[in-house]
Amino acid sequence: MFGIIFGTICLIGLIAVLRRRRYGWWGHHRHFRGHHGYGWGPRAALNGVLARLDTAPGQEKVIVAAVEEFVDRARESGRRVRDTRSELADSVRGEHVDENRLADVFGRHDAAIGEVRGAAVDALRKIHEALDERQRKLFGDLVESGGYFGWQRQGHAC
Repeated sequence: MFGIIFGTICLIGLIAVLRRRRYGWWGHHRHFRGHHGYGWGPRAALNGVLARLDTAPGQEKVIVAAVEEFVDRARESGRRVRDTRSELADSVRGEHVDENRLADVFGRHDAAIGEVRGAAVDALRKIHEALDERQRKLFGDLVESGGYFGWQRQGHAC
């Protein structure tokens, strides 16, 4: 009899813990979406920066588009760099290192880095144009401190 009661209490406790994990102690489903909702992942960092800069919806559209364009261009460059792995491996498999092939592979890496650098400059230019003077100062402070969401890093408050 005691075992049945104890098992029932444990089962009720387990259900309560699982329910609390999903819904939180406040009793409603947790969600982190909406205007400046932080959420999770890379978009959370962007949302945090947008919230810190207090951007208008029009500014947000420009900034998000610039960041997405940069990410797309950087991913494409990264794919091209990853595609050179087999050539890099072939150049070191032989009895001697094929320096000409390595130079070609590293030349393509340099070109890909140049493309990412150009994409970063384009994105930063678009973001800079979308921000007002106060927001530019805040953005510069965020870049310098490396902090987001009001966290403190290296003694700098965001």
